[in-house]
Amino acid sequence: MASNAMTYDLSVGNTHHTPNKLRLSAAITALASVCAATGTAVSAQETSRQMLALEEVVVTARRRQEVLTDVPIAVTALGEDFLRTQNITTVEDLGIVVPSLRISGSGATTNVPIVTLRGQRPSDLIMSVDPAVPMYFAEVVLTPAEGTNLALYDLANVQVLKGPQGTLFGRNSTGGAILITPQAPGSEFGGYAEVRIGDYDLLHLEGAVDIPVSDNLAFRLAGRSVDRDGYQDNIADTSVVAFAEDNQYWDEDSYGVRLSMALSIGGSLENNLVVSYDENDAIIRMGVPSFYNSSASLATLVNFIHNANGELEDAIARQNARDWTQVESDVLVPDRVENTFVSNITEWELTDSLTIKNVFGYREVVTEGGVDADGTAVPYFGSRTSQTLTYTSSPELRDLDAEQFSEEIQLVGDSLDGDLEWILGGFWMKMEGSERYPNQVVGAKPGWSNIGIPPIDIIGSGGFYQLSPNSDLVNEAWAVFGEGTYTFNDQWSLTVGARYTVDERELENRTFSLDSAFPPDNPLALTFHCAVRDENNEYLPDASCSRTEDEKFDSPTWRASINYTPNDDHLIYLSSSTGYRTGGFNMRGTNNFTLQPFDEETILSFEVGHKGDWSLGNALLRTNLAIYYQDYQDIQKTVSGVNPQSGNFETYTINAAEATIQGVELDVTLALTENLTLSAGYSFVDAGYDDWPRLVELPPRSGNIVERDYTRADFLYIPENTVTATANYSFPIDPEYGVISIAASMYWQDEMITNDDPWLWPELGWAEDDLAGALATVETDSYSVWNFRIDWREVMGSGIDIAAYVDNAFDEDYVTGGLSIPEDLGMVVNTYGAPRTVGAVLRYNF
Repeated sequence: MASNAMTYDLSVGNTHHTPNKLRLSAAITALASVCAATGTAVSAQETSRQMLALEEVVVTARRRQEVLTDVPIAVTALGEDFLRTQNITTVEDLGIVVPSLRISGSGATTNVPIVTLRGQRPSDLIMSVDPAVPMYFAEVVLTPAEGTNLALYDLANVQVLKGPQGTLFGRNSTGGAILITPQAPGSEFGGYAEVRIGDYDLLHLEGAVDIPVSDNLAFRLAGRSVDRDGYQDNIADTSVVAFAEDNQYWDEDSYGVRLSMALSIGGSLENNLVVSYDENDAIIRMGVPSFYNSSASLATLVNFIHNANGELEDAIARQNARDWTQVESDVLVPDRVENTFVSNITEWELTDSLTIKNVFGYREVVTEGGVDADGTAVPYFGSRTSQTLTYTSSPELRDLDAEQFSEEIQLVGDSLDGDLEWILGGFWMKMEGSERYPNQVVGAKPGWSNIGIPPIDIIGSGGFYQLSPNSDLVNEAWAVFGEGTYTFNDQWSLTVGARYTVDERELENRTFSLDSAFPPDNPLALTFHCAVRDENNEYLPDASCSRTEDEKFDSPTWRASINYTPNDDHLIYLSSSTGYRTGGFNMRGTNNFTLQPFDEETILSFEVGHKGDWSLGNALLRTNLAIYYQDYQDIQKTVSGVNPQSGNFETYTINAAEATIQGVELDVTLALTENLTLSAGYSFVDAGYDDWPRLVELPPRSGNIVERDYTRADFLYIPENTVTATANYSFPIDPEYGVISIAASMYWQDEMITNDDPWLWPELGWAEDDLAGALATVETDSYSVWNFRIDWREVMGSGIDIAAYVDNAFDEDYVTGGLSIPEDLGMVVNTYGAPRTVGAVLRYNF
């Protein structure tokens, strides 16, 4: 594996509307021009390569080691050196170096990354809904998404595979896959120790050591500890500030340790073991509110209790008048995660042309946390707040515990004198988990005086409390797969693969809630009872509040690619592939409608691409171009709204829509001299719904359920255009003094849409000011992030490296995600990316 691969493939996303189809046609024409020029662009390369060389990047996108430029798949490979010089220390950092890939936190927590790739973004992050882009560590898939932000240290590389992964990888997926590979043990004693300091009192310690025992056995021990103050200060005028260290939110207090072993027996049997433990004990990242809709569905109740004197509106006005790093909160919520992981890979070379490989995986993740979802010091919604105090220092916490086992066996070989390379295999995975989430939709108001309306009095004094989800689940999957590449001659080859996947899902739900519909049958009383109903729509008794649902899903998927290699420096491919994301159940469901299973979603993708190395005089150029079209069916959407059967406001998951996603991805690396390398990338994504009928209640709380055509809705938090650029320059000094280099990088993206419903809002009867305020929140601003770093490696010929860096150098305020629900709860809350940070690094290599 090439540990210093410094290449990244820039991805684009989607096209659906007619003007953008013209742009897609133009891109195809551009590809044809590239192909036509391929035969004449190589003649000058031999001379130029005597002076320069672009690194060969080795990837495992097809479960075997191959040079990146030979792989007919859109892949971005980030090597050890690139990860280091770009200060990529978290999963979210990957989203600003790979266009069409966006990774943001889930609301308040940084421990549940939301991965978006080629226009596909999950609408829910509960354990019963699979991600569109799974992550793998040491070839083992990581489920659930909690805790996948950890362990990004001492890596060999990160690979981002784009498009459906429906033939070779452990979990069938529709959007792609992210492969994270840790460093393997070395054959000689050595390693590194690194300390990083910076603003926000950052102290980052990291190191690794190789311990060879014999020619056949070696270990590598690596670890990291990060302690950093929070990016946000709580300035609320409540006593909660006394409970927060330095009164700061979104801090980090994490550490991890990893032991790797490489064992070789007889030259034909190899075993690689990775065992790791990682944890983070932090305070939540606060969402930043920007708007409250006093005309929302729940506004009548909320205005009575929490906005009678404009408390919510005043809190948001104060927030809009200051920086997002200063927030108000009435609750102190921890954000904890522990992750235990094992990967064991055994390879036995039976003959020169046949190898059997086994990948065993184990993972346990435990989390505790919560959220102040409204982002104010008003006890509105999120983690349950105190009924008597204006602050809550120890709220009831959401807790999640999941354990996963997986097993994959592969038979890898070649036949027909090496003309046919193939792989056959089987995969099994089982994940058992439980989640308990106590939360409030409307919190109690300390000092509330009864107003004579019993339901409102009960909520005002005790809060509208629910335990949802409160569930156990079992996710089990089996698959058989195979893929082969047949080489006809030096120029043409064909790749064909197929897979059959079976998923079994089981859910046991035990949700409790406060509602006037519960026994006793008194419409003026609110009681906290089992919210789960049986098949006859009758509430279950509190003592036996449990309903179990199970379902099986299955699907075949395939991939075919015709590959043309006119010479050693160019590859042109045309591929078609399918992907599948299993169905499941809504963990928040309580009745026949909300507990009905949602079906699997599928995607059919067509892609044409070109990868090439070129000579431009004395310079070398590497290009990667991919153009794709995706037919996206039965899209899984988690929506909040009126249950068309019961008329109650609920959250449920459905197969809502069909869509077309199309896009263009281009990245370019230019080695101008031995000292100067420039890289740039562009991604264009256009996604649009083709069919999405949705039931809505108009006007709200009227009982009038009507169907509306949601094809005019936008894909959420998907920028249409993204651009990256990087420049690296090494100063021409005598090597005995070391290597001094500077690097600059930039990420830019355009606007994103944050809500499905703006076109429908005028029909909801809102006040004019509320409608105008909500419409102003629908689109985020475009933004750019600039990072700079200077390195002095091997200082004066020693093993010491020093560096200084500044990330987000111009302190850009940029929105990465959020919660936009002005229709129901009335709030729009944004999540921001990290502010400007500066630091210095001292590293000793031995």
